[in-house]
Amino acid sequence: MTQSIPDVAVIGAGIIGTSIAERLQHEGKQVLLIDRTQPGEGCSKGNAGHFATDIILPLANFKTLLTVPKLLMDPTGPLTLRWSYFPKLLPWLTRFTWAAMPHKASHTIEALKVLNRPSIDKFKSLLKRTSLEALMTQKGALTVYQTEAAAKKNKQHAIFVRQHGVNVNELNGDEIREMEPSLNSSIIGGLYYPDTAHSIEPYHLVTGLADCFKQNGGQFAQQEVISIDLSDKSCVQLKTEQGVVKAKEVILACGAWSKKLASGVGHNVPLETERGYHLMLPAPEANLTRPVSSFERSFVMTPMQEGLRLAGTVELAGLDAPEDYARSTALFNHASSLIDKLSDENATKWMGHRPSLPDSLPVIDRSSIDRRMLFAFGHQHLGLTQAAMTADLMADLILCKQQSVDIKPYSIERF
Repeated sequence: MTQSIPDVAVIGAGIIGTSIAERLQHEGKQVLLIDRTQPGEGCSKGNAGHFATDIILPLANFKTLLTVPKLLMDPTGPLTLRWSYFPKLLPWLTRFTWAAMPHKASHTIEALKVLNRPSIDKFKSLLKRTSLEALMTQKGALTVYQTEAAAKKNKQHAIFVRQHGVNVNELNGDEIREMEPSLNSSIIGGLYYPDTAHSIEPYHLVTGLADCFKQNGGQFAQQEVISIDLSDKSCVQLKTEQGVVKAKEVILACGAWSKKLASGVGHNVPLETERGYHLMLPAPEANLTRPVSSFERSFVMTPMQEGLRLAGTVELAGLDAPEDYARSTALFNHASSLIDKLSDENATKWMGHRPSLPDSLPVIDRSSIDRRMLFAFGHQHLGLTQAAMTADLMADLILCKQQSVDIKPYSIERF
């Protein structure tokens, strides 16, 4: 008996690819989800768990450019660069600098707002459909500061985000400690974003979506896609280490590993990886109820089922460099400045690869070279936030429906 060819193969089983696969399966498509590892084992396993709809300022902005030299001089700071990788990174940095120019960044802000505004409602619908509502909690998020200089900057930021429709409240130190008593007296104020949410276990969110997808007829294959062959007009052929997998259409959604496969089908994309680290504290002796970010230290603490996750550091070193877990250890020292008597007993360390494009926007598009190829990658720090919205947009592309928003800003041909 001839095996049927699936309607769509989704390459990548992180939060983006799994959300897309589940949505298409729900729409009646025969879908194959394929990844070199099990669902959720990549960047999605260790992210900060924050549905960060408040982040509308792209990483590529002029203020960031001005602070980069200072950040790189701090060995425990939020940004580090392996200088041996600098020559390979230079073309990406050049594009990043151009994207940070004010006239460019203003367009990026509008494009981020389009993806962020409906994202939590989209996720609520997704989680209700899959009976995973318990994995999201909506208690907002705090950004706190410890100096008057930071207080002044945050006041200006509050004005900026309000102008762009983000709900934010300015709080003093006592008001913040009333919300989160574990935070210490060094905090003099902060911003509260009441409309944001977080996942109490982002890894289980991905695996739960994958399980629902499979239970409802979706197929999963643990194989590494080595190349994509578009020469056969009857189907797309995915060459793996185990043979050839066929599909009528293919969505490339394998995060930081998407660059090589995209290049193989004619699209040279300036995709890099921001290596992110976390430190998981299983018994922190602190009881936060929502994500708390430090403005001065540029990291976030997120309460989860298995403890308190400290995350947010960025390392620019490519896909192949060995891990530098001193980046994880530094996060504990930062957190200890905000929470007294914090415990790191039995703490665990992790590193993952965020897929990053120089203009801080993802690719969400169909190929003009071969219409059977589609793309959904490069969500940078907002993969969890934008996953359900991206899944809806990709479903509209596959089903040839009119898009609810203009997706031109996310075109793969914009570079």
